[in-house]
Amino acid sequence: MKSNDSYLSTLNPAGKLFFHLLVMCILMTVSNPKPTFFIWLLAVMTGIVFGGWTAAYLAKRLLPYLLFFVLVCWMMAAFGKGEETLWQWAWFHVTKESLGNGLTIALRMLGFVTYGLLFTSTTDLTSFIMSLIHQCRLSPKWAYGLLAGFRFVPLFQSELSQMKAAHKIRGYKQKNSWKAFIAYSLPLFSQGIRKSERIAVAMEARGFTGTRDRTYYQTPRLGAKDALYGTVLLLAVLAILIVFSK
Repeated sequence: MKSNDSYLSTLNPAGKLFFHLLVMCILMTVSNPKPTFFIWLLAVMTGIVFGGWTAAYLAKRLLPYLLFFVLVCWMMAAFGKGEETLWQWAWFHVTKESLGNGLTIALRMLGFVTYGLLFTSTTDLTSFIMSLIHQCRLSPKWAYGLLAGFRFVPLFQSELSQMKAAHKIRGYKQKNSWKAFIAYSLPLFSQGIRKSERIAVAMEARGFTGTRDRTYYQTPRLGAKDALYGTVLLLAVLAILIVFSK
């Protein structure tokens, strides 16, 4: 999760997540492919206009999901049930109803991915954790634990690449995937334990007790622009449902 300089990056992360989850819940109730497509298109246009997305960025992020989209749509269409037959060959039986269900489910999944990407690409991780503390009343112990865990991910990736490079230099080759997993996971696990102990000692040395009665460097708040974004987004979704559900 990394924010950019777009308008969406200035919104409160907790409020933005709430509105996106609400749109996803609305998507789960839609059984028509046409409004589902336009709700997904709304997320794409929002990302381009207000999220700082470019065509290259959008293609790079969504193209890996298009194959999955096509497979889901084909499986639902070719093996579904319906009365109005569109195409039939061997054991494949595509009907109007099964094709509509396949498009709806595939577009719904693509919408989930796009709205999730719209959140993660415009949200700073630290700001998101702080908003969970202040707006969602998450315990600071859990919040800072999550923050430290997320920070470990790039460190583990860097250490894994270093171990692979060291094995390659020494001519070590492991053909068994299970043994390779053990050879890499045990050092990473032991280093993770040592790092977590160091972080715990450092936080206790600086007076961290996990209580809510403490000062914060960042105090995110919900403002008028958060309410405006959520209201406009939900009104646009409702307008799509009214116009295209017929």
